[in-house]
Amino acid sequence: MKYFNLKTENFNNAILYAADVIKNGGLAAFPTETVYGLGADALNEEAVKKIFAAKGRQSDNPLIVHIADKNDMFKLAKNIPSWVIKLTDKYWPGPLSIVLEKQEFIPNAVTAGLDSVAIRMPDNIVASELIKKSGRFIAAPSANKSGRPSPTKARHVMSDFNDEIDVILDYDNSAIGLESTVIDGRGNYPIVLRPGAVTIEMLTEICGYAESANSISANEEKPLSPGMKYAHYKPKAKVFIVNGNTSQMTEKINDLYEKNKNIALFSTNELAKKTNAQRVITYKDSIEAASLFYDALRLFDEQNTEIIICQEFDYKDIGEAIMNRLKKAAEQKYL
Repeated sequence: MKYFNLKTENFNNAILYAADVIKNGGLAAFPTETVYGLGADALNEEAVKKIFAAKGRQSDNPLIVHIADKNDMFKLAKNIPSWVIKLTDKYWPGPLSIVLEKQEFIPNAVTAGLDSVAIRMPDNIVASELIKKSGRFIAAPSANKSGRPSPTKARHVMSDFNDEIDVILDYDNSAIGLESTVIDGRGNYPIVLRPGAVTIEMLTEICGYAESANSISANEEKPLSPGMKYAHYKPKAKVFIVNGNTSQMTEKINDLYEKNKNIALFSTNELAKKTNAQRVITYKDSIEAASLFYDALRLFDEQNTEIIICQEFDYKDIGEAIMNRLKKAAEQKYL
């Protein structure tokens, strides 16, 4: 595995090296504004299959294709509604993936055999330059072993992989810290398949209406989007969500601490300072929490924590996206 720190090494040389890896059917890990991605040439089916092998990912879990030019959406998809174009004008580049009717030449490995493809234009100079310099569309899920917390730092990628991937481009930490919003773009309005930083409220502002696909079963035979079917985001430690008012949450946490000192807490500073927990990571708001969430889970695992307690978030703005990941990490378990 080749490693480049783009802050200290020649940026262009590193990008060109990784671009050659993509051109030659290899795997490259790279930062985006959401999480680090594990990329391959989207039109090279054998290369795409390497992603599934490296991650231990189920073959019926579709990938997102990353582009660096908005017009490339028209090369990859067809029958694109006008409201989708309005959304891309507003939110591309950015943390929004759109499921559209695919062109026939896109390999089945990318789309899990579906007649749709998810497309995104990342807002990150490394991702953008890698796509441009490779001259390829890049299929890329998060650069972690399937089921594990997603990576927001290059060291997270390195802890999950050895020689299964060819190159890692280390740049900034992922600013948003959660995977992109995924919407179904094939109907008359957006249906949110996976919540993210582009919220239903933001989609409604542009399109007049949007809704969540909460009614879609997590066990759908063929999920349209990553994150809909299989276990995701789980650390090695057991995760519990805590809710209630501050005094109620404090009592629950302190009661558990008396039984097991090997716990960790991810919460607001207001709650943390009232508890007896010694191992804490705090945040000032949901935006900061999103950027810290996966890193906190991984850090607590590195400390051999047995139980991680996470404070519940309000289901508004990016809080809905955090709760989507947190409930899966905790397997819906509350303290």
